[in-house]
Amino acid sequence: MNTAQRVILKEKLEELAIHIDAKTHRKNDPVSLVWSYQEHQDQELAALVAASVAYGQVALVRDAGKRIMQPLGPSPMETLQSLSNDDLYAIYNDYVYRMTRGEDVVDMLCGIRDMVKEFGSLKEGYLAQQGETHLEKASGWIQDLRSRRVRKECARGLKYLLTDPLDGSAAKRMHLFFRWMGRPQDDIDPGLWEELDPRDLLMPLDTHTSRMCRYLGLCTRKSADLKTAKEVSDNLKLLDPEDPLRFDFPLCHLGISKGCIHTWSEEHCPDCPLNGICTLSIEK
Repeated sequence: MNTAQRVILKEKLEELAIHIDAKTHRKNDPVSLVWSYQEHQDQELAALVAASVAYGQVALVRDAGKRIMQPLGPSPMETLQSLSNDDLYAIYNDYVYRMTRGEDVVDMLCGIRDMVKEFGSLKEGYLAQQGETHLEKASGWIQDLRSRRVRKECARGLKYLLTDPLDGSAAKRMHLFFRWMGRPQDDIDPGLWEELDPRDLLMPLDTHTSRMCRYLGLCTRKSADLKTAKEVSDNLKLLDPEDPLRFDFPLCHLGISKGCIHTWSEEHCPDCPLNGICTLSIEK
């Protein structure tokens, strides 16, 4: 992407960001669960729960998160701290969401409960991790949460819920959580972790957003993996060095609303708001 293309792309994305009705779209986004609470510890808990189950159809994702949070009442972190492992198994024994089972949820909640008990918050648990980069700290944080599980073995379901950002995958859901925590507060992201530099965040990338980013010249790779997430994030830094992921939400919801059908298929979309910068080519 040359300088002229970057200027045009930034103008289009700025326009898209300005005109999106953020609060309305927030109602249809997993992050809406986070805004249901006022206390930072409760918001952290809701954010990790909502992000961890953010796979599948949007309506089902919101429901999956609510079914984990609702049994914990209006002060979920306080309630969680008071519950034993047996209590948690009794509450979530019948929980099922696609490949996630109740025992996976219990392992995750035990990790959260015990980390907060030790460090005071999930943020402090993250800051306590070894590593010079955000990715290293994020990986250590996930490994720490996993290690506090009830089950002897780290089951596949728990690994899927709490994806390691350094395992080579795009780890979309974990990068989504860190975006919510690390970006400056706006109508979407609560921005609870001021110590997390927005410049270090990685794009929450899946197959659909990866395809859109490729058509926009933000990446060249076809695989939605860690390398592609880094490539997209680096190119977004050229558009906004201080807050590169502020364009993530409008791009994501352009795909969800099918305003850009390139996220779902390889057809022409002449009415797309990004028309003029999208390559509108068919890649075989």
